[in-house]
Amino acid sequence: MWEAFVASPEYRTLVDYLTGPEVRWAVLLPGLVSLAIVSFYVRKRRLSNRLQLVWILALPVNFYCARWEATSEVQQLFIYSGFSVACLLLAFNRIYVSPVLAYALTFLSLWWVDVTQALCHAIECGAPLDRFYEGVGGGGLSDALFLIPLITAGAASYALARLRSQGAVLAEF
Repeated sequence: MWEAFVASPEYRTLVDYLTGPEVRWAVLLPGLVSLAIVSFYVRKRRLSNRLQLVWILALPVNFYCARWEATSEVQQLFIYSGFSVACLLLAFNRIYVSPVLAYALTFLSLWWVDVTQALCHAIECGAPLDRFYEGVGGGGLSDALFLIPLITAGAASYALARLRSQGAVLAEF
């Protein structure tokens, strides 16, 4: 069975997708880094149940706020990052969220929405399901999947630095 899968055109499509430079830089590398960060925080017991709840509640917001825009040249998915907004709201309420963890959880939430929206779009449009993932991270370094987690981490770092410079005491979440 494995030999049949490896010889199939679906396997070749998946390998071509995963070895593309834009996917390598915008999906695989940030994904592995995000999983490593979250694993580290979980192992150290630094990922609180409340932050996990905020992340889980942000997922459906991200999913239902995403929208497809189709032109004659391209179809694009625009994703709203509810977790990014939640991280900044927590920071401005003087609640500490690690910028590194904010990066990782933002990436994972956007990746989840990107993949599930791509699958739903393929099902709704009757597109072949063996290659529904091809647009995920397709914008490379200019894709929101790559940029928004970096912007979230930067904004969280800036907000926390400003609060600390004002002498604010930050609560753990």
